[in-house]
Amino acid sequence: MDDIYPTIREVGEDSILVEYEEEVSLEVNRKARQLAFGLEEGLFPGLEGVIVTYRSVMVYFDPFRVDADTIRGFIEEVNATLGEIELPSPRLFRIPTTYSPAYGPDLDRVAEHTGFTPDEVIQLFSSQVYPVYFLGFICSLAYLGGVPEGLRVPRLSTPRSFVPGGSVGFAAAQANILPVDSPSGFNYIGRTFVAVYDPKQFPPTLIRPGDYIQCPAVSEKEARLAGERHLGEFVESFQNP
Repeated sequence: MDDIYPTIREVGEDSILVEYEEEVSLEVNRKARQLAFGLEEGLFPGLEGVIVTYRSVMVYFDPFRVDADTIRGFIEEVNATLGEIELPSPRLFRIPTTYSPAYGPDLDRVAEHTGFTPDEVIQLFSSQVYPVYFLGFICSLAYLGGVPEGLRVPRLSTPRSFVPGGSVGFAAAQANILPVDSPSGFNYIGRTFVAVYDPKQFPPTLIRPGDYIQCPAVSEKEARLAGERHLGEFVESFQNP
């Protein structure tokens, strides 16, 4: 099946969509990130930007400076050398999080659904390291994967209209930390007060696709004190497994 990927097609007068295998996996996501990184590093004339998802890359270009066939050629050239493209080293963000029904309205329900106690849910979730597949949706939201099998609870049937920024939760295999107040159908079991998004900075988050996030359990007091510190104080180098 690999020989039919990537598929490359125009989706507008100024954009081309590149898609890899139809699966959510670190291997496929790495291909997408390598392509995006290679295109950005290539400084191709007329290239205006790339957006990465789990398995695809949207490539934007200026049609007044370069035509679609030329951009397609650039894409094919970079794709042919993916194995030679070295991505930035991954980092691990350990973001202190407080877990309780007060800050995690779904904690007790997740425990009931999974058969774990609330403390076991917290221990299992907070000890896991979650890969960042890409940023998107709202305010640089990090799409995280790797939720342990035993915690894979489905989304809420009716999303909440308001969830506070900093809420930490998951649905099925995905997890997230909400960067701002927003609606969501995820199951939230805790909250961090560390700002993962700052619209006054560029880029507005330090987190990059390819990084990893862990949300270690701390007391409410420790979580609030951590919220007075910068996100950069919670990052360290990480050896990719």
